[in-house]
Amino acid sequence: MPNDLILCGLGAMGQRIARLALARGYRIRAVVDRDPAKAGKRLHELLDSPAPERPLTVTPDLDAALDGEKATVLHATGSFLVDVAPLLRTCLTHGHDVVTIAEEMAYPAAADAGLAAELDTLARAHEARLLGTGVNPGFAMDVLLLALTVPCGEVSHVHARRCNDLSDFGATVLDSQGVGLVPEAFEAAIASGEVVGHVGFRQSIGLMAAHLGWTIDRIEERKSPIVSRVARSTPYVSVAPGEVAGCHHEAVAYCGEREVIRLEHPQQIRPELEGIETADVACISGDQTIEMRISPEVAGGAGTAACAVNAIAYLAQAAPGLVHLNELPLTSPRSVHSPAA
Repeated sequence: MPNDLILCGLGAMGQRIARLALARGYRIRAVVDRDPAKAGKRLHELLDSPAPERPLTVTPDLDAALDGEKATVLHATGSFLVDVAPLLRTCLTHGHDVVTIAEEMAYPAAADAGLAAELDTLARAHEARLLGTGVNPGFAMDVLLLALTVPCGEVSHVHARRCNDLSDFGATVLDSQGVGLVPEAFEAAIASGEVVGHVGFRQSIGLMAAHLGWTIDRIEERKSPIVSRVARSTPYVSVAPGEVAGCHHEAVAYCGEREVIRLEHPQQIRPELEGIETADVACISGDQTIEMRISPEVAGGAGTAACAVNAIAYLAQAAPGLVHLNELPLTSPRSVHSPAA
């Protein structure tokens, strides 16, 4: 199993992943980021951590970073398959396994079946593995729900609602939710595609449907602004009363004319300032009803970093090609140490 890591992307999430990987004892041998403000800097400086014996310098040169023996690339640069595919191709061509937190990579066929098949073929040709993971998609609104179906004799409907706090995320995610806009600008940004809401509903639906053997005939989506009544702020944005604090996004999937999956995702910064309790809520309907509530919600930032680092040990055991989370064992953290008392 390759223990060497190559980090690709050192934004807010990439830095979280780097810290956890180092804490787990993985050796990072190269760090890539094309942001001119980061190029040439030392990794430990960006992480605000003690200098190691051999400091790593951030490079914009992906090909140079990928030279050498097989490693696992931890990728955190974008959300959409079409945007990250060129970089993933390069990593796979060099023969490296890749764990990516790009949301559409959790089930890439839902975004572009042809491109997903191409990446699968390329990975197989180079004896490499490619996995998309994260808290959502990748756990809270798909893998966790599938786990809840295990004791069911029949499943007829899956419903999940994730009300979460975006305060932990950087400007890229906040901009994609329209945080800080006025409602009129939010609606215009929805129409132009600048505000995308949650990226991953179709991936979660595709993953669950494939696992349950369902054929989805259509998916309907709706997005609306969450307008704040109070002032809210994070290290990345400030929102005044009357401005948008987040996006309420939902998707409903149908088999024929029957609704089979409903996913709701109101996400916003500082929800507690308006007395809103965050939570992950799920309901499985069928021959029995199984309901679950986790409050507060599973942390998106720290959780996604953990999903990526946890997957390293499991991905190495999978067959080469495009790997989906439902094809792996539960990617719980593995440690040589006993749990803390």
